[in-house]
Amino acid sequence: MESLRAYVEVCKPRVMALLVFSGLASGLTALRIGLGASNPLGLGSSLSLILSTLALIPLVSGANAITCYIDRDIDAVMERTRNRPIPSGRIDPPVKALYYGIILSILGLIPLLILSLPAFLWALFGLFDSAVIYNLLTKRRTVWNIVLGSPAGGAPSMICWSAVTGQPLHPVPLLLAALIVLWTPSHIWSLAIRYSDDYRRAGVPMLPSRLGFRSATRCIAFTTILLPVLSTILGVVGRFHIGFYIIVHSLNLVMILLSLSLLLRPSPENAYRLFKFTSPYLAVMLTVTALSAH
Repeated sequence: MESLRAYVEVCKPRVMALLVFSGLASGLTALRIGLGASNPLGLGSSLSLILSTLALIPLVSGANAITCYIDRDIDAVMERTRNRPIPSGRIDPPVKALYYGIILSILGLIPLLILSLPAFLWALFGLFDSAVIYNLLTKRRTVWNIVLGSPAGGAPSMICWSAVTGQPLHPVPLLLAALIVLWTPSHIWSLAIRYSDDYRRAGVPMLPSRLGFRSATRCIAFTTILLPVLSTILGVVGRFHIGFYIIVHSLNLVMILLSLSLLLRPSPENAYRLFKFTSPYLAVMLTVTALSAH
């Protein structure tokens, strides 16, 4: 059971669940707007959504396992991550996590390739951006690493939309993906402020540890202020119900107030308070998006 727990943990189940949910919300939005279409296999759009969402589970889990393998030396140094399965020795040798991640990723890619070529290509993009662009190439080299890696977070929205509709591009999932990209800095950089000493000790050039809290809080505030603009455009393009604007802008107001509080009083405590709100913010935003489409 301990070994099984380690292999579940290396997939970062909380992160995986939120990303999979973003894909599900995007696909549901497509169905409610009425853009569903049968695929080359003759499967209905609802079944395509179910299968593509299920495919996201091993795909995202595999990507997380691969990135844990890439980050194993960093995780061993950082207090926040040293108890993860690889640095703690619960997965040994570490290369087992790499093989495990590759197998899971393939298990997620195969059904997407069968369902929809655009969905498969978006999945490849997300996997490449997460594992290669972010973790392998930029995380240790530039303060803008998370900006370059954030498009991977928007990929599930494109994957399920493409699987349901057969369309490689559409304004609604693109805007939903852009919202997730814009949301990512406040989520990651607020956590990096909380654990700036950890990142500095590991030699990871996260923005707060390299340029300081002030620069980081300004960047967080700027991206947060743009969230209402982008979410309004999403609502207009998707022709969502009025309830979308009420709930979403209430969420945006809380995000802005928390980010302004951090900007005016930079501290690890205020940063962590913002970080704790970011995940519920995105989950509710995705839910409201799916329910508001008609």
